[in-house]
Amino acid sequence: MAASTPISDRISTETVPEVSSPAQSASLPSAAQNDLWIFRDGKRTVSGSSLVSNLRRRIDGCIRDRNGVLDALIEAGTLETALADAGSASATTFASITNVLAETLCTGNPASVEAAAKILDSLDIPETLSISPPEGFTYYALHPLDFANVLSRIPEQPRQCAVIGIRSIGTTLSAVVLAALSATGGAASRITVRPSGHPYSRRTEFSPDEMRWIQQNIAAQFLVVDEGPGRSGSTFLSVAEALVRTGVPRQNITLLGSRDPDVTSLCADNVITRWQAFPFIATSPSVNGRFEGWIYAGGGHWRHLLLPEGEPWPESWTQMERLKFISPDGQSLYKFEGMGPIGADVRDRASALANAGFGPKACDAGDGFLSYELLRGPHLRTEDISSALLNRLADYCAFRYTNFAIQNAQPRQLREMLEFNVSQEFGVSLSLPEEIFCTQHAVIVDGRMQPHEWIAVGGDEFVKTDGVDHGDNHFFPGPCDIAWDLAGITVEWNLEDTAVSYLFDRFCRLSGTNLIRSFSLYKLAYSVFRLGSCKMAISTVKGSPEEPRITAAYLHYRAVANTVLPSTNSAIRGRAA
Repeated sequence: MAASTPISDRISTETVPEVSSPAQSASLPSAAQNDLWIFRDGKRTVSGSSLVSNLRRRIDGCIRDRNGVLDALIEAGTLETALADAGSASATTFASITNVLAETLCTGNPASVEAAAKILDSLDIPETLSISPPEGFTYYALHPLDFANVLSRIPEQPRQCAVIGIRSIGTTLSAVVLAALSATGGAASRITVRPSGHPYSRRTEFSPDEMRWIQQNIAAQFLVVDEGPGRSGSTFLSVAEALVRTGVPRQNITLLGSRDPDVTSLCADNVITRWQAFPFIATSPSVNGRFEGWIYAGGGHWRHLLLPEGEPWPESWTQMERLKFISPDGQSLYKFEGMGPIGADVRDRASALANAGFGPKACDAGDGFLSYELLRGPHLRTEDISSALLNRLADYCAFRYTNFAIQNAQPRQLREMLEFNVSQEFGVSLSLPEEIFCTQHAVIVDGRMQPHEWIAVGGDEFVKTDGVDHGDNHFFPGPCDIAWDLAGITVEWNLEDTAVSYLFDRFCRLSGTNLIRSFSLYKLAYSVFRLGSCKMAISTVKGSPEEPRITAAYLHYRAVANTVLPSTNSAIRGRAA
């Protein structure tokens, strides 16, 4: 049952996506011109004082808890990034807090943590700040300590280093690199920068303060630190090439990232020549050692391990799957669900679903992993639909509607996604009201309602697996109306009209909310998003056994969208008239 190739070989192929939107679509590199919009911008505006209060609580509680130090460091890096992006005068001082927490994580010595808390209390923090989730820590099992360990792979340890973190996640990673360098007695300092422009064609311009810092360190070895590279490689390249323009010798610039890319697959302009101009060192995932000898279930391998032999496999965008392992005794599934504050929220949802009987038992396994009870029973198929199952599906949506509501979440990007993707895919111009997807009751939806995600555990008992993270990750939809999941059920289970009416009637009785009028719109949005996801996935699995499965799924979702598009468009036009 073990994976046929080493875990490290599989993890190293994962690609961190780079988010683009219709507003950024002009002058795309040719490899990306046909991309649809599937990654949402997770940026949100939050209270500066609440961020400080949350971090203060984490710092107070992290002295005796390694996982607490990890969560505090990730939150500090997020706050430092927000301050730097806002141009706050407190950003430079705040960086010392991130540095202290990184040192504590690297050394295990909490002696300076209390001093960091005092610095935090003295800072002037803006009333509101814009933050984004650090994707590597949240979705891709990138552990900050991986970047401490990578320094041993630099051929000659320089005596003086200048560390540049690429915001956002590079803020935390640069602090860890700085701490590791300091532990060896080397002289080092760090700054962070924010490249701009389209994700596939970034450009970096240094501020006057950053230019002064570069000139002060002109003879140093420059280490440019970020996760990735992503699909293009242009973010790393933009910083390295900007350093060359300031006079830093090319041979003094090293890129530190989380994966060794296939350079020919990167889609920035002239990428092969540009990438080969700079040495690049990739981290080795620390998760390899922890799960040595376990059964690897990520990258689509769960299908071979958990689904019946001879059954056709559901499609999988294997590069985008979370890390998953099955314990040697075969009793538990360990899945990476995220470090930091977002990971804590996911753990809470998993516990709530398990306690209500909708999900498998789950417990915190550390470093962003949850351990799930590996349920025994058949995974469902579309032909298993019944009134008992429809009741369970409606009950599940009603539970999420009641228990996973989220305040101040208005999914306005859904409208832009739908308009853009319909235009790109079908050549049809939708003109939707700006607030059409806004709701007074946004929830963390499930987002994955396919039949195989449900397990029959006995009689009319059905348990939903994998229901905690898809509704609030870097893909659409994000927090939105529960109509997204109800529409998803109708698409994934190929429900006939009578079953659709039954499902919505049951949900209405349980929740007191009638969403049938939103059904056509959300069915269109769901199927258009799913076809876009499959279309982008196809480009990453060319020539593999996964290509025909994803292609078939793409054609299915496209057919659904094509069927519902005319009536939805007519209804929208009639409403506007």
